[in-house]
Amino acid sequence: MGVDHQIIDAENVAERYVTGRLSPDEAARFEEHYLDCPACCVRVEAAERLERGLRHMAEEVAAGVTVRTALPLHWQLAAAALFLLALLPAGYELREIARLRGDLARAEAQKTEAQKAAPQQLAAAQTELESTRRDLAASARERETLSRDLAAARRPQTNVPVLSLTQLRGGPSDVPVRTLTLPREPGWVALWVEPGGADFPIYRAALRNEQGAAVFEASGLALNDLGALLLTIHSSSLTAGSYHLDLTGLPRSGPPASLGRFPLRVAVPR
Repeated sequence: MGVDHQIIDAENVAERYVTGRLSPDEAARFEEHYLDCPACCVRVEAAERLERGLRHMAEEVAAGVTVRTALPLHWQLAAAALFLLALLPAGYELREIARLRGDLARAEAQKTEAQKAAPQQLAAAQTELESTRRDLAASARERETLSRDLAAARRPQTNVPVLSLTQLRGGPSDVPVRTLTLPREPGWVALWVEPGGADFPIYRAALRNEQGAAVFEASGLALNDLGALLLTIHSSSLTAGSYHLDLTGLPRSGPPASLGRFPLRVAVPR
């Protein structure tokens, strides 16, 4: 079936479409044509009005409405029944077409919304991708730094600066009496602490800056063979300024005992 309007009119294609008397292929081709053809839309609407009028007449006859006609009543009822039987398939097809039209309209609306949202979604995805790339690059740099630090820590340490601390015993103020000069390259430094006459199984030490914030803490420390504690600290944890080391003895039973404060000053090389 073509789209020649003369053939459509001659073969009553619109009426046959409305009443469901076209084959599925013919119906599909005609529907594809008439949805974009104003003239055929008018033909279909006229056929639908005619179909509704015939249905209304059949319903009136079936309900017993008096119709002025030369046919006997039982013939009128039979004709109404035939009308109804003929129009039932067409009614079902019309409802199906209406449903399909609704689905098509909704699909077009969803497509339009998706087309509008696509640029925004793409921009958001690109922003998230760039953020992920930055995070990955930062993680890679951090891993590289950690690898260098780990490799440096595994190398044998030579010429490690060691500062022997003296306990502050009274005096007008906590003035640091010993100075630790940091190495030019980041590395380890050591603090040598002698608790004096105190003898505890383990010790706890905390190195604090001028503001009282702890920059180094260690617990479970034990005296070496020379009766001292050797604390190693990475130079990257320290800056120039005044510090003090608080030392605490931890007995096997009973409360901890404060063993005094060991002041020091940290300096950077010139």
